[in-house]
Amino acid sequence: MRNKSDNLVKILVLEDEPALLETAVTFLNLKGFAADGVSTIKSAEQWMQTHHFDILILDLGLGNEDGLEWLKSQSGLKQKGLIITSARMGDSDRIAGAIAGADVYMVKPVLLDELVATLHNLIRRLQLVNSKPWLLNNLHWTLESPDHQVIKLTNFEVIFLSNLITASPGQVITKETIIKSLGHDFASYDPKNIETLLSRLRSKVKKQSGVVLPLQTAHGKGYAFTGQIRITH
Repeated sequence: MRNKSDNLVKILVLEDEPALLETAVTFLNLKGFAADGVSTIKSAEQWMQTHHFDILILDLGLGNEDGLEWLKSQSGLKQKGLIITSARMGDSDRIAGAIAGADVYMVKPVLLDELVATLHNLIRRLQLVNSKPWLLNNLHWTLESPDHQVIKLTNFEVIFLSNLITASPGQVITKETIIKSLGHDFASYDPKNIETLLSRLRSKVKKQSGVVLPLQTAHGKGYAFTGQIRITH
């Protein structure tokens, strides 16, 4: 049975103040989002390995941790919506947030109703509501983007993507699983080969469809498709 939350926009809140975190997550869930919260960068990284989300709400001041520096190291977040919340209100802070990829920079204290309105605006811009799936045709070796651009694939690319269809959006499939499905021995296989395959696939999809393939690398673990993808014939 399909879970009702599968149809909701998924929000991850990273905030180290327990009261603010609990209040924000509770309020967002009441307003019709599927919101989860974590209080440390380590917890966020662990959560993201097994969960899909659409938008990150990130507090820059995380005790001894620097949210902005962490954000700069997370290339996979470039495909997500990002709202920064911070007590830092200087122009240089806002500019640094924009350079790091923030869609919106909100100065604390943040009104929750304003946050919800900001989320709705961001969702419309990102076209997250009722998004169409990617379609993989393993008979004709093609991948169709949500806006119906068809990309011709190689056999290895079809096999690679087929592994990700069995998972829920954002679920990591291990390198070992993928390498074995490609017909190679995991112990002797050079992982650089799969990175080359992945780089060519991303480049091909971007060039032919104009859309970024929602495929993320979980470093040292495997890969995850963060959009919807289905088999078609």
